[in-house]
Amino acid sequence: MATKNFAYDHPAYVAVASKDFAIAAGSGSASVPKFVAFTGLIAKSVTLKPMASGTSNDISSFIVISGTTTTTTALATIGSGVTTFTNVALPSTATNLLQGDTFYVVKGTDATLALGGEVECVVTPLANVTQ
Repeated sequence: MATKNFAYDHPAYVAVASKDFAIAAGSGSASVPKFVAFTGLIAKSVTLKPMASGTSNDISSFIVISGTTTTTTALATIGSGVTTFTNVALPSTATNLLQGDTFYVVKGTDATLALGGEVECVVTPLANVTQ
């Protein structure tokens, strides 16, 4: 298989890719799934849904590590009694991922809140992809 880039309107650049994750109850980012961008990606949004509601409000954040720079974007406050999903569009300052960047979602310190979620991404036009 060859790695190459295609015309900007090639299906590889317009199809939505997603990374799903689950965050167990407990504090912070102890066992948070982390993802590495396989090519240039644009992260569009994060959808969060409580799997077990919390005892207090808890703030979730989207983290990107690019080289030695870490960028944190607050997503939503989720917690006590919330049973529906929350979709948060990411600001342009948090969305452009380079190949090899790490990205993930962390939750705050609520001990009982467990989250399921999805990060919606598209491949950056003209980024290298494997054919």
